[in-house]
Amino acid sequence: MKKIILSIVLTLAISLSAMAEIKRSPNRMGNQLTVTFDCPWNVLCKEAIRYSPSCPDPDVKLDVYYPKNFKSPDYKPVPCLLMIHGGGWSMGNEKKFAMFAAYAASRGYVVACISYRLLPEFELEDCIEDCWLALKWLKQNAASFGGNPGKIGVIGGSAGGHLTAMLATAQESQICKKVFADGTDPSIQAAVPMAPVTDLYSSAKRFSRVFKDAPDAKERAKKASPVSYVSAKSAPMHILHSRGDKTVPISESENLQKKYKEFKLECPITYYDSSNHAFWNTHPIGAERMQSWTDAIDIFDKILK
Repeated sequence: MKKIILSIVLTLAISLSAMAEIKRSPNRMGNQLTVTFDCPWNVLCKEAIRYSPSCPDPDVKLDVYYPKNFKSPDYKPVPCLLMIHGGGWSMGNEKKFAMFAAYAASRGYVVACISYRLLPEFELEDCIEDCWLALKWLKQNAASFGGNPGKIGVIGGSAGGHLTAMLATAQESQICKKVFADGTDPSIQAAVPMAPVTDLYSSAKRFSRVFKDAPDAKERAKKASPVSYVSAKSAPMHILHSRGDKTVPISESENLQKKYKEFKLECPITYYDSSNHAFWNTHPIGAERMQSWTDAIDIFDKILK
Protein backbone atom coordinates (compact mmCIF):
# COMPACT_ATOMS: atom_id res chain seq x y z
CA MET A 1 0.00 0.00 0.00
CA LYS A 2 2.82 2.41 0.89
CA LYS A 3 4.46 1.76 -2.50
CA ILE A 4 1.19 2.51 -4.28
CA ILE A 5 0.67 5.72 -2.31
CA LEU A 6 4.28 6.76 -2.94
CA SER A 7 3.83 6.10 -6.68
CA ILE A 8 0.69 8.25 -6.76
CA VAL A 9 2.46 11.07 -4.88
CA LEU A 10 5.43 10.98 -7.27
CA THR A 11 3.16 10.97 -10.32
CA LEU A 12 1.21 13.93 -8.94
CA ALA A 13 4.43 15.80 -8.15
CA ILE A 14 5.74 15.26 -11.69
CA SER A 15 2.42 16.38 -13.18
CA LEU A 16 2.34 19.54 -11.05
CA SER A 17 5.94 20.28 -12.00
CA ALA A 18 5.12 19.95 -15.69
CA MET A 19 2.09 22.21 -15.27
CA ALA A 20 4.25 24.81 -13.51
CA GLU A 21 6.56 24.93 -16.53
CA ILE A 22 3.72 25.57 -18.98
CA LYS A 23 3.48 29.25 -19.91
CA ARG A 24 0.82 30.44 -22.32
CA SER A 25 0.50 33.89 -23.87
CA PRO A 26 -3.06 35.16 -23.27
CA ASN A 27 -2.57 37.84 -25.94
CA ARG A 28 -1.69 35.33 -28.66
CA MET A 29 -4.79 36.09 -30.74
CA GLY A 30 -4.28 39.84 -30.26
CA ASN A 31 -6.31 41.81 -32.80
CA GLN A 32 -6.34 38.95 -35.27
CA LEU A 33 -9.56 38.33 -37.18
CA THR A 34 -10.66 34.76 -37.78
CA VAL A 35 -11.02 34.21 -41.51
CA THR A 36 -12.49 31.03 -42.96
CA PHE A 37 -11.38 30.06 -46.45
CA ASP A 38 -11.11 27.04 -48.69
CA CYS A 39 -7.65 25.78 -49.58
CA PRO A 40 -6.91 25.82 -53.32
CA TRP A 41 -7.79 22.58 -55.09
CA ASN A 42 -4.12 21.60 -55.46
CA VAL A 43 -3.09 22.21 -51.82
CA LEU A 44 -3.19 20.05 -48.68
CA CYS A 45 -2.64 21.24 -45.10
CA LYS A 46 -1.39 19.56 -41.95
CA GLU A 47 -2.07 21.60 -38.84
CA ALA A 48 -0.83 22.05 -35.27
CA ILE A 49 2.60 20.43 -35.50
CA ARG A 50 4.67 20.90 -32.35
CA TYR A 51 7.98 21.61 -34.03
CA SER A 52 9.64 22.06 -30.64
CA PRO A 53 8.03 19.45 -28.32
CA SER A 54 10.00 20.64 -25.28
CA CYS A 55 8.78 24.25 -25.65
CA PRO A 56 7.08 25.42 -22.41
CA ASP A 57 4.34 27.15 -24.43
CA PRO A 58 2.06 24.44 -25.90
CA ASP A 59 0.62 26.96 -28.37
CA VAL A 60 3.91 27.19 -30.29
CA LYS A 61 3.09 25.24 -33.44
CA LEU A 62 3.23 25.31 -37.20
CA ASP A 63 0.93 24.41 -40.08
CA VAL A 64 2.26 22.99 -43.35
CA TYR A 65 0.67 23.75 -46.71
CA TYR A 66 1.94 21.52 -49.50
CA PRO A 67 1.18 20.33 -53.05
CA LYS A 68 -1.59 17.77 -53.30
CA ASN A 69 0.25 15.77 -55.97
CA PHE A 70 3.52 15.38 -54.05
CA LYS A 71 3.30 11.57 -54.22
CA SER A 72 2.80 11.45 -57.98
CA PRO A 73 5.41 9.39 -59.91
CA ASP A 74 6.52 12.39 -61.97
CA TYR A 75 6.60 14.84 -59.03
CA LYS A 76 9.78 16.84 -58.42
CA PRO A 77 10.51 18.40 -55.00
CA VAL A 78 9.62 22.10 -54.80
CA PRO A 79 11.20 24.97 -52.82
CA CYS A 80 10.03 25.68 -49.27
CA LEU A 81 8.93 28.84 -47.49
CA LEU A 82 8.91 29.65 -43.78
CA MET A 83 6.31 32.30 -42.88
CA ILE A 84 6.69 34.31 -39.66
CA HIS A 85 3.82 36.44 -38.34
CA GLY A 86 4.19 39.90 -36.84
CA GLY A 87 2.50 41.56 -33.88
CA GLY A 88 5.25 43.35 -31.96
CA TRP A 89 6.66 40.01 -30.78
CA SER A 90 3.69 39.95 -28.38
CA MET A 91 0.71 38.63 -30.36
CA GLY A 92 -0.15 36.39 -33.30
CA ASN A 93 -0.15 32.71 -34.19
CA GLU A 94 0.40 30.31 -37.06
CA LYS A 95 -2.99 31.20 -38.62
CA LYS A 96 -2.08 34.82 -39.30
CA PHE A 97 -0.54 33.98 -42.68
CA ALA A 98 -2.85 31.04 -43.45
CA MET A 99 -4.39 32.50 -46.62
CA PHE A 100 -1.02 33.73 -47.86
CA ALA A 101 0.50 30.30 -47.17
CA ALA A 102 -2.26 28.54 -49.08
CA TYR A 103 -1.74 30.90 -52.02
CA ALA A 104 2.04 30.31 -51.96
CA ALA A 105 1.53 26.54 -51.86
CA SER A 106 -0.78 26.80 -54.89
CA ARG A 107 2.13 28.50 -56.69
CA GLY A 108 4.35 25.48 -56.08
CA TYR A 109 5.87 25.69 -52.60
CA VAL A 110 5.87 23.73 -49.37
CA VAL A 111 5.01 26.37 -46.76
CA ALA A 112 5.44 26.21 -42.98
CA CYS A 113 3.40 28.87 -41.17
CA ILE A 114 4.72 29.22 -37.62
CA SER A 115 3.97 30.66 -34.21
CA TYR A 116 6.63 31.32 -31.60
CA ARG A 117 6.96 32.28 -27.93
CA LEU A 118 5.75 35.81 -27.20
CA LEU A 119 6.49 38.81 -25.01
CA PRO A 120 6.05 39.52 -22.16
CA GLU A 121 5.77 35.93 -20.95
CA PHE A 122 9.05 35.17 -22.73
CA GLU A 123 12.07 37.12 -24.00
CA LEU A 124 12.93 38.32 -27.50
CA GLU A 125 15.73 35.77 -27.56
CA ASP A 126 13.06 33.06 -27.18
CA CYS A 127 11.20 34.41 -30.23
CA ILE A 128 14.43 34.25 -32.23
CA GLU A 129 15.32 30.76 -30.98
CA ASP A 130 11.89 29.41 -31.95
CA CYS A 131 12.32 30.68 -35.51
CA TRP A 132 15.67 28.89 -35.79
CA LEU A 133 14.03 25.75 -34.38
CA ALA A 134 11.22 26.01 -36.95
CA LEU A 135 13.78 26.40 -39.73
CA LYS A 136 15.61 23.33 -38.48
CA TRP A 137 12.35 21.37 -38.38
CA LEU A 138 11.57 22.40 -41.96
CA LYS A 139 15.01 21.37 -43.19
CA GLN A 140 14.61 17.96 -41.55
CA ASN A 141 10.99 17.37 -42.59
CA ALA A 142 10.49 19.19 -45.89
CA ALA A 143 10.97 16.04 -47.98
CA SER A 144 8.01 14.38 -46.23
CA PHE A 145 5.74 17.03 -47.78
CA GLY A 146 7.37 17.14 -51.20
CA GLY A 147 9.76 19.99 -50.41
CA ASN A 148 13.41 20.53 -51.26
CA PRO A 149 15.27 21.32 -48.00
CA GLY A 150 18.13 22.81 -50.02
CA LYS A 151 15.93 25.64 -51.29
CA ILE A 152 14.29 27.55 -48.45
CA GLY A 153 12.99 31.11 -48.40
CA VAL A 154 11.75 33.03 -45.35
CA ILE A 155 9.16 35.79 -45.22
CA GLY A 156 7.60 37.76 -42.38
CA GLY A 157 6.14 41.18 -41.60
CA SER A 158 7.04 43.79 -38.97
CA ALA A 159 8.26 41.75 -35.96
CA GLY A 160 8.14 38.80 -38.34
CA GLY A 161 10.22 40.86 -40.77
CA HIS A 162 12.80 41.33 -38.04
CA LEU A 163 12.86 37.58 -37.38
CA THR A 164 13.10 36.90 -41.12
CA ALA A 165 16.11 39.20 -41.40
CA MET A 166 17.72 37.45 -38.43
CA LEU A 167 17.46 34.08 -40.17
CA ALA A 168 19.02 35.63 -43.28
CA THR A 169 22.01 37.17 -41.50
CA ALA A 170 22.68 35.74 -38.04
CA GLN A 171 24.11 32.27 -38.70
CA GLU A 172 27.07 33.20 -36.49
CA SER A 173 24.90 34.19 -33.53
CA GLN A 174 25.03 32.21 -30.30
CA ILE A 175 21.37 31.23 -30.57
CA CYS A 176 21.78 29.84 -34.08
CA LYS A 177 24.90 27.88 -33.12
CA LYS A 178 23.04 26.41 -30.13
CA VAL A 179 20.06 25.26 -32.24
CA PHE A 180 22.22 23.86 -35.05
CA ALA A 181 24.88 22.29 -32.84
CA ASP A 182 24.13 18.92 -34.46
CA GLY A 183 25.68 20.10 -37.72
CA THR A 184 22.49 20.81 -39.66
CA ASP A 185 23.10 23.64 -42.14
CA PRO A 186 21.32 26.82 -40.89
CA SER A 187 21.55 28.72 -44.19
CA ILE A 188 18.56 29.88 -46.20
CA GLN A 189 18.52 30.77 -49.87
CA ALA A 190 16.21 33.81 -49.91
CA ALA A 191 14.53 36.28 -47.54
CA VAL A 192 11.69 38.76 -48.01
CA PRO A 193 11.29 40.86 -44.86
CA MET A 194 8.25 43.18 -44.94
CA ALA A 195 8.48 46.44 -42.97
CA PRO A 196 11.22 44.88 -40.80
CA VAL A 197 12.74 46.18 -37.60
CA THR A 198 16.45 45.81 -38.30
CA ASP A 199 18.33 47.80 -35.65
CA LEU A 200 17.24 47.57 -32.03
CA TYR A 201 20.64 48.75 -30.79
CA SER A 202 20.36 52.31 -32.13
CA SER A 203 16.72 52.46 -31.05
CA ALA A 204 17.08 50.72 -27.70
CA LYS A 205 15.11 53.43 -25.92
CA ARG A 206 12.24 53.06 -28.38
CA PHE A 207 12.27 49.30 -27.82
CA SER A 208 12.89 49.43 -24.07
CA ARG A 209 9.69 47.48 -23.48
CA VAL A 210 11.29 44.57 -25.33
CA PHE A 211 14.20 44.35 -22.91
CA LYS A 212 12.32 45.67 -19.85
CA ASP A 213 15.06 48.25 -19.17
CA ALA A 214 17.45 45.45 -18.23
CA PRO A 215 21.02 46.56 -17.38
CA ASP A 216 22.30 44.59 -20.38
CA ALA A 217 19.62 45.96 -22.73
CA LYS A 218 22.10 47.60 -25.13
CA GLU A 219 24.15 44.43 -25.51
CA ARG A 220 21.05 42.29 -25.99
CA ALA A 221 19.62 44.77 -28.50
CA LYS A 222 22.78 44.60 -30.57
CA LYS A 223 22.75 40.79 -30.55
CA ALA A 224 19.09 40.86 -31.65
CA SER A 225 19.66 43.27 -34.56
CA PRO A 226 20.05 41.92 -38.11
CA VAL A 227 22.33 44.84 -39.05
CA SER A 228 24.87 43.48 -36.55
CA TYR A 229 25.36 40.26 -38.52
CA VAL A 230 25.38 41.14 -42.23
CA SER A 231 28.33 39.46 -43.94
CA ALA A 232 29.35 38.09 -47.33
CA LYS A 233 27.46 34.91 -46.37
CA SER A 234 24.10 36.62 -45.76
CA ALA A 235 21.17 35.26 -47.73
CA PRO A 236 19.81 37.04 -50.83
CA MET A 237 17.24 39.56 -49.63
CA HIS A 238 14.46 41.68 -51.12
CA ILE A 239 12.55 44.00 -48.76
CA LEU A 240 8.95 45.23 -49.10
CA HIS A 241 8.01 48.47 -47.28
CA SER A 242 5.44 51.29 -47.38
CA ARG A 243 6.99 54.73 -47.91
CA GLY A 244 4.76 56.39 -45.32
CA ASP A 245 5.10 53.71 -42.63
CA LYS A 246 5.05 55.47 -39.26
CA THR A 247 5.21 52.29 -37.16
CA VAL A 248 8.49 51.05 -38.65
CA PRO A 249 10.10 53.83 -40.75
CA ILE A 250 11.67 52.95 -44.09
CA SER A 251 15.07 53.92 -42.65
CA GLU A 252 15.07 50.51 -40.94
CA SER A 253 15.02 48.80 -44.34
CA GLU A 254 17.39 51.27 -45.97
CA ASN A 255 19.99 50.84 -43.21
CA LEU A 256 19.94 47.08 -43.73
CA GLN A 257 20.26 47.64 -47.48
CA LYS A 258 23.35 49.82 -46.85
CA LYS A 259 24.92 47.01 -44.81
CA TYR A 260 24.31 44.59 -47.66
CA LYS A 261 25.94 46.99 -50.11
CA GLU A 262 29.05 47.13 -47.92
CA PHE A 263 29.53 43.47 -48.79
CA LYS A 264 28.58 44.00 -52.44
CA LEU A 265 25.34 42.08 -51.92
CA GLU A 266 22.03 42.90 -53.56
CA CYS A 267 19.17 43.93 -51.28
CA PRO A 268 16.48 45.64 -53.37
CA ILE A 269 13.56 47.41 -51.71
CA THR A 270 10.10 47.50 -53.27
CA TYR A 271 8.30 50.58 -51.99
CA TYR A 272 4.53 50.89 -51.76
CA ASP A 273 2.97 54.36 -52.02
CA SER A 274 1.06 53.97 -48.79
CA SER A 275 1.20 54.76 -45.08
CA ASN A 276 -0.13 51.31 -44.23
CA HIS A 277 2.35 49.50 -42.00
CA ALA A 278 0.94 45.97 -42.30
CA PHE A 279 0.08 46.21 -46.00
CA TRP A 280 0.27 42.40 -46.34
CA ASN A 281 -2.41 41.87 -43.71
CA THR A 282 -4.98 44.61 -44.27
CA HIS A 283 -8.26 43.48 -45.80
CA PRO A 284 -8.91 39.90 -46.98
CA ILE A 285 -9.38 41.07 -50.57
CA GLY A 286 -7.49 44.38 -50.38
CA ALA A 287 -5.47 45.34 -53.48
CA GLU A 288 -2.34 46.17 -51.45
CA ARG A 289 -2.49 42.84 -49.67
CA MET A 290 -2.76 40.82 -52.87
CA GLN A 291 -0.10 42.91 -54.62
CA SER A 292 2.43 42.24 -51.85
CA TRP A 293 1.66 38.50 -51.90
CA THR A 294 2.17 38.37 -55.66
CA ASP A 295 5.34 40.46 -55.45
CA ALA A 296 6.78 38.23 -52.73
CA ILE A 297 6.13 34.95 -54.55
CA ASP A 298 7.47 36.42 -57.80
CA ILE A 299 10.68 37.29 -55.92
CA PHE A 300 10.98 33.77 -54.50
CA ASP A 301 10.32 32.32 -57.95
CA LYS A 302 13.29 34.24 -59.39
CA ILE A 303 15.66 33.18 -56.63
CA LEU A 304 14.50 29.67 -55.74
CA LYS A 305 13.19 28.37 -59.06
